[in-house]
Amino acid sequence: MMLIDCYTTPGAERETCMEAHELLRQMDRASVDCAVIAPEDREIAVDNVLGNRRIFQMASESKGRFIPACTVNPWFGDKGIAEMKRAAIAGARLLVLAPALQGFVLTDEICDGLFPEAAQMNLPVYVHSGPHSSSCPTQLALVAERFQQCRFILGHCGSTDYSYDMPPVFGMKLPNLWFELSFVRPWLITAYVQQAGESRIIFGSSCPRNDLAFELEQSNSHWPIKDHPETYGGNLLRLIKEVQA
Repeated sequence: MMLIDCYTTPGAERETCMEAHELLRQMDRASVDCAVIAPEDREIAVDNVLGNRRIFQMASESKGRFIPACTVNPWFGDKGIAEMKRAAIAGARLLVLAPALQGFVLTDEICDGLFPEAAQMNLPVYVHSGPHSSSCPTQLALVAERFQQCRFILGHCGSTDYSYDMPPVFGMKLPNLWFELSFVRPWLITAYVQQAGESRIIFGSSCPRNDLAFELEQSNSHWPIKDHPETYGGNLLRLIKEVQA
């Protein structure tokens, strides 16, 4: 079993002030084998290229413990698509979008060129949801329904302001949509698994906005790691192994 954290943000800004060695220390304390590392807010919004390069540098120095994610702002159009392809070839295993930071509504046509290109590479698209109305779970469900060849990960499951979106989203039974648990109340995990199926649920801490060890402990108390290794690594590992850059 490999224990993987689906989303962390080592950086130097506001809530994401955490150096690489501190993230590794927290991972060791929580017995986490690997963690996806993603660009921070400024990099997601405007400094895509610099942010992606910083993440790759950190991953290259981690001896395999960091899995790089990349980001592009859809407003950059063809330049953004080219950067996503470059990043995937360089080793990125997730594309991160944050509509509230990047200034678009998830269902907007500016994404129409991005998602098919991500689908061609089997590059999963991680989308931050909530608390902003530009990226609520139902919007991602509509996008996933439209772009069925693209694989999406719903970050945070709309927690906390849009958690009421989740029942209809689960009800759509979309085969290309996965659900990441950071900020989700741990006592809801069992209900989410019952609705989506265990193969669709992925553990993430969103460290350092959350404490990694605490989040893992709380999740484990309601959905034990030893009984559900797929939630805590297997499901994500299958997704990222299928990236074809």
